[in-house]
Amino acid sequence: MNCGELTTLSKGPLPVTDVAIAFVRDVELFEQLERRLAARSGLRVRFAGSAADALALLAEQRVPTLLLDSRVKHFDQETAELCQRLLDGALPAVNLVTVGDDFYPRPVAAALSLLAVEHLAVDHETIHWESVGEKLPMVLSAVRARTIPVRKFVEACGIRINTWTPEFFPVVDDLLRVAHRDVTLLLVGETGTGKTTLAQFIHHRSPRRDRAFQHLACGALPGDLIESELFGHTRGAFTGAERNKMGRFQAAGRGTLLLDEIDVLDLKQQVKLLRVIESGEYEIVGATETRVSEARLIVASNVNLDAMMEREEFRSDLYYRLNMLEFRLPPLRDRPLDMAPLALQFIDECCAEHSIPVEGIERGLLAALKRYNWPGNLRELKNHMRRLVLFCEDRVLRMRDLSPKVLQAGEARAAEPLREIVSPARITMAQQVAQSEREILEQALAAHGQNRTRTAAALGLSRVGLYKKLKRLGLMEALTETEC
Repeated sequence: MNCGELTTLSKGPLPVTDVAIAFVRDVELFEQLERRLAARSGLRVRFAGSAADALALLAEQRVPTLLLDSRVKHFDQETAELCQRLLDGALPAVNLVTVGDDFYPRPVAAALSLLAVEHLAVDHETIHWESVGEKLPMVLSAVRARTIPVRKFVEACGIRINTWTPEFFPVVDDLLRVAHRDVTLLLVGETGTGKTTLAQFIHHRSPRRDRAFQHLACGALPGDLIESELFGHTRGAFTGAERNKMGRFQAAGRGTLLLDEIDVLDLKQQVKLLRVIESGEYEIVGATETRVSEARLIVASNVNLDAMMEREEFRSDLYYRLNMLEFRLPPLRDRPLDMAPLALQFIDECCAEHSIPVEGIERGLLAALKRYNWPGNLRELKNHMRRLVLFCEDRVLRMRDLSPKVLQAGEARAAEPLREIVSPARITMAQQVAQSEREILEQALAAHGQNRTRTAAALGLSRVGLYKKLKRLGLMEALTETEC
């Protein structure tokens, strides 16, 4: 089915499903919803009294459709349980439509941001029926069925890596495979992408977890002090060296040493670092005795070492020694699915730190976060979420309390897609529909391990119908049959 085959509520039955499951606590309002939808479209609404009932009823539907009361005052533990079970993959796909006001309950705001395909506005206990008439047919079409995003979650000593970004999955998997190996690792990513946190995670997943973890930000030190900080110095080794100083390699002992911003090391310092990596040997500044480091080394950089090597600013022998196990961390702007969960994580931390109660989060706020570019990545996001919590009034977080630069950038980016769509010279309606269909099919196939039978069922299509779409969009050749 394509967008041209969709009907509206005023012109007859819906094309894909005639049953929606409603998870409610305000029965009176949803009885009104049931009567209106039945009268306008023939759509039947079945009520679920618990999370388990809702999932059981949804599992019976060809295109599972859930109407969820998202108002803060009607939120309860059952709602949280249902959202969590959906995120955990209880269903392969679902059309989740939130029904409520401008705020999501804080405990499920991230989940609803990931799962909801549409929102129906409620004002003073009255549903905006014109909104239903315009939006619901498209929401309930197979073309809009949203596959449940897959999450990668690992934890070590309270340090969590939590991501819905598929491109980040291989990085996490490979790190888990080598975390317990006694080898030097290179972490590359823009400032604020979480290199320090990831290094701490690796340390806690290794046999050295009970030993020291040392972190040295090389970029924060004057160049002539880096060597002393790394290897230590003896009294009188240079002007100002009034007493012996222990270096970071010695302080780390048999633990882990993270050297951040190694790109600031000069060529002489790079030679000494390469020697430590290859043999463990070094000398304290001002001494001649050779010492041997037993620490595991993790190095990090926020610049392209390849380019530095080509400019002869970074030694090729050190680079090739490091990039054998190089891991690149994606910037936050390339992790849109992670934006809301990370924001809520930082909000929770700040609420706990300052004992500030927050019950609701404005829906538009979460959308605005995805439109900003976040040059400071996770660090910048965390600081902005602290600002929101500290500005909190009436136990809700509002979009107006975002900093002006986030709001202005979000408004500018929000206008860009509209200009693209209305420009006939760029793309036709048919091309837009085909592009959307292709993206949805690719996502659904990936979510179901390229299994066409399960993909067809999740999208409400027959196998023949799915094959026709795959062939028309040029996707058949790229698939390997994995039917079971």
